[in-house]
Amino acid sequence: MSKVELQMVNKGSEVTTFSKAFDVLSQGLQSHEAINAGSFWEFIRDVWALGFDHPEYFRAWHIGVVAEDIQRALEDKKNYVAVLPRFHFKSTVLGHAFSIWRLLQSSRDQSVLYLSYSDGMAKYHISEINKAVHRNPVLKEWFKNKAPKADFSFRYSINNKPVEIMHGGLFSFKRGMHVNGALIADDVLRDPENPLNASQLSKVEDHFLTESMFIPLKDVPVIVLGTPMMPGDLLTKLQKDDRFYSRVLPALDPVPDRRVLMPELYDEAWLLEQQKARPKSFASEFMLIPHFSTESYFEGEDIENCEDATLRSFPATRKYELESDEEIFAGFDVGKKRHPSHLVLFKKVGSRIEQVHQSWLDGWSYSDQVEYLNELAVNFKITKGYIDNTRGELEDRGLDRAWHPMHFTLKAKNTMAQIFEKYVHSGNLFLLKDERQKQQILSVNNELKAPETPMGHGDAFFSIALALQAVYETTFQKYTTLGSLSDWAEAVSPNSEGEQSTVNVSVSDTVRKGQKLSDSISLSDDLQEGETTKAAGFTLVWDAESDLENVEAPNPRCSDAVCTREFWVPERNLCLYCGFRGKL
Repeated sequence: MSKVELQMVNKGSEVTTFSKAFDVLSQGLQSHEAINAGSFWEFIRDVWALGFDHPEYFRAWHIGVVAEDIQRALEDKKNYVAVLPRFHFKSTVLGHAFSIWRLLQSSRDQSVLYLSYSDGMAKYHISEINKAVHRNPVLKEWFKNKAPKADFSFRYSINNKPVEIMHGGLFSFKRGMHVNGALIADDVLRDPENPLNASQLSKVEDHFLTESMFIPLKDVPVIVLGTPMMPGDLLTKLQKDDRFYSRVLPALDPVPDRRVLMPELYDEAWLLEQQKARPKSFASEFMLIPHFSTESYFEGEDIENCEDATLRSFPATRKYELESDEEIFAGFDVGKKRHPSHLVLFKKVGSRIEQVHQSWLDGWSYSDQVEYLNELAVNFKITKGYIDNTRGELEDRGLDRAWHPMHFTLKAKNTMAQIFEKYVHSGNLFLLKDERQKQQILSVNNELKAPETPMGHGDAFFSIALALQAVYETTFQKYTTLGSLSDWAEAVSPNSEGEQSTVNVSVSDTVRKGQKLSDSISLSDDLQEGETTKAAGFTLVWDAESDLENVEAPNPRCSDAVCTREFWVPERNLCLYCGFRGKL
């Protein structure tokens, strides 16, 4: 099964093959000292990979590069910083596998500290390491679990010596504690809840260099891995630190003679599609090019390409005549008393999203704003609209139910901005040609902040982002809980006893072929378009358009609006954004 020769080091032992060593271990005849699983690269290829569905991925070129880097760093008593793209196994290899390999190398009690920005993320990594050990036939024999089942801990014994991987948030780990195995700093620049601003990133750098670096004992390695957040951040600083060896490998053109970093998983065409859809986030997360926070979130050219000089703002006081295939979506950014509020309306026809109205409400009272919004909801028959409800100015003032409140957390703003970016680069977004609107869009920087001016405070950026969030959710996240099919169908179309009711299964019903609808009802896997099947007193008619394969969001359990089909890799049954695995 493995080409690596493993040796058991004890008194009078001899070098043997992996197969023989495994037989000995399975009989419980373990050595009392170290297990030599080969070099780090050999361990990854021939032992660690055995616990995964696709062990061949661990023979990828870049994994061999960073594994050999670390080996050299250890020999030279140096630390190591790796800047790698998202979804390229950096945590799995440099965090999880390295921690296990280090524990195997020791002939004495040993501990590793796993740091992330938050303790919650560190716990997640510990749980993933536990899973990797439990499903690996070799590691299960070498590691004997000593941790409580419900605990987010990694406490084992190897050859009767205790080993441990501790976890902690960057700022929460207790000062004065030390480890003798390794310190892993995994994505300490990334808060899973909210993006960090420049001030927070500076605090991370200061704390890491003055506190965290002194947790390992002398000559114990520090491994830092992540993707950059901004120029001059901690990852950038460590690349220039003489105590560290470093490696930076972007997803495209990592070295002069190599176009794609990991062609085993991502081909060039797919990567270029992601780059076109989200150029800024792709630049940071895949190309490892951090953006300057002082730059505008959008380039002027981006917005100008979306402007259509033939469009006109439809008057708010007139009834807008909707075509049968049109829907209207709205966004309203509520200004403070000294700033204007801004309203936008978009009509959606197929994939085309066209701005049909905008209003600047300079100096309006909140009561007048509510009256105006309600009038628009009626005149335009708004499908869904979002308002900025961060400060709650319009709460309890009788808003029409077409309007939905949105609280501007950093996470919410970031999600909206990414959706906005997606539509800007889709070629399907058409904006009114208006200089004030354009300037207010361009005033918002990469930290999603804007200067306060008499013309506004980035209001147009956020009103449009709110409207596009409504478009996105309504288009791609049509999920409804059916409950009991019998109760649902009866409520829709009551029938007399013994009669058959016809139910057209659609996207909004969240069902698909082969899916169980209730305790006694399921759709046949081989049901074809237009065909019917009878179950529990109902005739189910299959409509091909209802297949969830046509829904853009790959993971119905993911609440993040940017988790789209663009991140779904069908060959791997993997969502690259949220990490969901499995067939849908």
